[in-house]
Parts: sequence; structure tokens; C-alpha cells
Amino acid sequence: MNLHDFLDWAFARHLNPLSWYIRPIFLMIICIFAYKRSWKGMVTTFFLMTSSMVWFPPPQTIDPRMQAVLEYEKMLLQDPLSATLTIFVGVIFVVLACLAFWKHSLKMGLVILNAMLIGKVVFGLIFTGENGWAPIGNTLFGLIIVNGIAVYLLYRKRKPETIKA
Repeated sequence: MNLHDFLDWAFARHLNPLSWYIRPIFLMIICIFAYKRSWKGMVTTFFLMTSSMVWFPPPQTIDPRMQAVLEYEKMLLQDPLSATLTIFVGVIFVVLACLAFWKHSLKMGLVILNAMLIGKVVFGLIFTGENGWAPIGNTLFGLIIVNGIAVYLLYRKRKPETIKA
């Protein structure tokens, strides 16, 4: 199987919306492992997150806008230079988020995660036009998960301890 055949096989499965919705969950899990300073957990979750695009079967119906976005991503991954740059940027954002949580900086981690999620939509809009709105559902899901957990943790961290009599 050559690279082109592999990308066709993988992206047919990545068109399944479940593969888009599971990533923010893995993103939170990897950050939790970073906060706990667990290398094993981080590496395992990173592997699961990157492989999750092929876990689900190809969808029976395909959103043409989502297909246009993924066709653009597939095109980027077929050229060695743009593939390296694309993967590098994605990995850098994950590393920066993990580093922030490793250092227990919830606010900085939150800024990085929000920039990553919003940046993916902005990137899609710039390079695929109106089709870039296709992943907005999973992006909003990711933003709700990320910010909801962060607000809960920040609230819990600031909540004064009650003194038991």
C-alpha cells in the first residue's frame, strides 16, 4: 500500500464525525496526564489521539463541506514539505499545552488549547472558504469540554477550605 492509498483509506474513515468529536476528549486526557506528570499516560494518549481518525468506519453519508476540508488536509499531507510543516505545527501546539499543564499553569494551558481549537477553524476558513465551517460542531464541543473543565478546576482551586469543628 503506497502513501496515496493509505491516505485515501484513512481519510475515508476520518470523514466519520465521531473521529472529529473524540479528539477534544483525548486532548483533555493528555493534558490531565501532563498535569499529573505521567509520561506513560501522555505518550499512550498521544498515540490514541493520532490513531483515532481511523477507528470508525467510513460514514454512509458525507457532508460535502467536511469532505472539502479533509481533501485539503489530505493534499497537505501528500507534499513532504507541507506535511512536515502541518504535523510540526500540530505537535507544537500539543507540546505547548502539555508543557503548560506540566508546570500546573491552568490559565496558560487554557489559552493554548483555545488557540488550537479556534485556530483549526480559522485555518479551515482561510484555506477552504465557507467549507471551513464544517468542523464547527466538534470545535464548539471541544471548547465546551476544555473551558468547562478548566473553569471547574479554577473554581475548585480557589474555593477556600472549610474548617471542620
